[in-house]
Amino acid sequence: MEGIREQLVKRPRGRRESLGTAAVLIAALILASLAFGIIYVLSGGMLAVVAVVVSGGILWGGWWLTGMFSVEYEYVIVGEELSVDKITNKRSRKTLCSVKLRSAEAFYGSEKHLRDASEVDACGEGEKYTVEYSDPVHGKTLLIFTPDERTLEMIKPYLPRQI
Repeated sequence: MEGIREQLVKRPRGRRESLGTAAVLIAALILASLAFGIIYVLSGGMLAVVAVVVSGGILWGGWWLTGMFSVEYEYVIVGEELSVDKITNKRSRKTLCSVKLRSAEAFYGSEKHLRDASEVDACGEGEKYTVEYSDPVHGKTLLIFTPDERTLEMIKPYLPRQI
């Protein structure tokens, strides 16, 4: 049963993301004001265009940095392999983990934490599930994610029978 399924999950914005966005925008506004004032005053108004361009660049950079707080996760199932990617600001993509579902050691219908295990948190809104597996680099690893019903239906046939 070969199947392909993709699911995109947006990480909910919490207090940390809101405060980070506000701090970056306030810092950019302060830096842009200082840069404009320093360049304008030191040049006696002769470099007003340069002051505006530099200040605008600082403000644009601050706006660009706030996009780093926008995170989505993409779950991709191809056959028996589940891959989880982290997408930041709809621009950059990084693969967090890749799991052969047949070699999973456990599958929990809730969020699970173990003392000596690495965790990959790729949660969005909804019910959380955990897959426990062995990673060649990190050892025992827990993938905590929020699949929808269709994604769960794609995962369950590939899990070992004893789970």
